[in-house]
Amino acid sequence: MKVSIVLPSFNQGPFIGRTLDTVFSQDYDNLEVIVVDGASTDNTVEVLQQYQAKHPNLRWLSEPDKGPADAVNKGLAMATGEVCGIQSTDDLYLPGAVSTVAEAFERHADAQMVYGNVNVINGNDEFVSETIVPEFSWESWFGITLCVPQSSIFFKTDLARRLGGWRGQYFGCDLDLWLRMLFQTTPVHVNRTLSSWRVYEEQRTTPQHYAKILDGFRRMIDDSEEIAAAPFKIRRLARAARHLAAVHFGPAEDMWTRRWHALCALFWHPSYPRYAYGPLVRSMLPGYGRLRRLKKRLTQS
Repeated sequence: MKVSIVLPSFNQGPFIGRTLDTVFSQDYDNLEVIVVDGASTDNTVEVLQQYQAKHPNLRWLSEPDKGPADAVNKGLAMATGEVCGIQSTDDLYLPGAVSTVAEAFERHADAQMVYGNVNVINGNDEFVSETIVPEFSWESWFGITLCVPQSSIFFKTDLARRLGGWRGQYFGCDLDLWLRMLFQTTPVHVNRTLSSWRVYEEQRTTPQHYAKILDGFRRMIDDSEEIAAAPFKIRRLARAARHLAAVHFGPAEDMWTRRWHALCALFWHPSYPRYAYGPLVRSMLPGYGRLRRLKKRLTQS
């Protein structure tokens, strides 16, 4: 089974070499690597030239594009693998990730989507936390607002092409594709950490982008023809996820509005606290911040 890794890139010179190292060190030989660069103005092209000299299975291009969705779709069009993964050029694969996924696809002949857990690291590759992504159910995936990091998801290439790939009208292009895939296949979870997702100030998923993330998520739910035609249970859970997105990505200073959204989400999805990020759920409780500050003072005294 051939696996294609598509890496959209723009001005990721400080990280792209580290990312490529984790791809090329995988213990899986039938691997194709495609970097689609948006005409970077840093040293990205120089790095790609150096890696291509050492790795003949690396293909790359560097030209102006219309953003991440355009870059990913170019990569999907170039891919020749049966299975594909999309990796940001500042994130990392962990050892054995690709072989683990390939084995899962072999074991589950009908699978079109496989996903695993993810580590969070900072800009210096230092471990921050591990996220255990739950087994698939509509309750669990809407309970985490579809936020399964793209670095830990693999899928059949033909499925992504048939669905039109990423759509640039949503900031969370990856979440939009996962949503559309869920109406075509039941994803398979492997209980193994496959990748490390890098969190740092210049990335896309940071507070300065929260308004765009929230707007895109709401429109993604509202625009979904599949949700509109789905049974009431799925429509109910999707409505809860719309409120949960406001809890995650609403203004931090507007705590009472976020609490109202948390209560609305609880009405539509009573079991979502089982799946949502624990500290975030607890922070919605009135007085929780004061209790944490008091506990910290008592601990330090």
